[in-house]
Amino acid sequence: MVGIIVYPSWRLSIVLLFIVFIGFRIAKVPIRLTKGRTKFIVIFSVLLLLVQVLVTRNGVLLGFIIPQIGGFGPLFPITDFGIVRGLAISSRFLLLVFSSMLFVSVTDPTLLAHSLTRLRIPYRYSFSLVIALRFLPLFDLENHTVRIAQKSRGITPEVTGLRKIIRTVQYTFFPLLVSALSRVDSLSMSMDGRGFGYSADRSYLRKSSWRRSDTIVTILTICFLAVCLLLSVGYLPEVAQFI
Repeated sequence: MVGIIVYPSWRLSIVLLFIVFIGFRIAKVPIRLTKGRTKFIVIFSVLLLLVQVLVTRNGVLLGFIIPQIGGFGPLFPITDFGIVRGLAISSRFLLLVFSSMLFVSVTDPTLLAHSLTRLRIPYRYSFSLVIALRFLPLFDLENHTVRIAQKSRGITPEVTGLRKIIRTVQYTFFPLLVSALSRVDSLSMSMDGRGFGYSADRSYLRKSSWRRSDTIVTILTICFLAVCLLLSVGYLPEVAQFI
């Protein structure tokens, strides 16, 4: 993601998104398990593209969404810069979401906490990230439980109007908030009972180790960031024509 921020190219974002999908395949993480969520993510990215096309007036004019009809129009011009900007923003959004999903799916929180601690990060902050990662699937499960409870009481979530949207949010948000506060309270009591934070150092049952694959990935990441930096300052024009 840092490379995309340094060199915001929609072609590069699509290439990286394709690599992320290959990562899903290699890790055997089925995206179809979140089919409804994936559909929402794709629709939202298309909306981002359309909004950028509609609000961006810079660039070469390609046409209008509503052409001139008699004395009416034309309205909503479409420019090449608007399309490129829309593709860049929507592809970056997809890359951010799907790469985060892959990271959460394949990362062991305990090993992540140990790795962050080895980087001299205080284990209080390391475990804060681990707890956040562990709570994500719990919130998803709680949301599913709340929806089942609503259906059993004859309540159907509706998003066809502002009042109905507010009502649906109230019926969904407050039960999730109460459940989250209850879990946080139980977790804090459990951590206090086990002496979390009492010692400056912490022992680990499982520890992460540096492997050859980590070295390869680190070298490739540094090379990728270097190429993105060179592209952003105007070097490598031959490569910039393709990405």
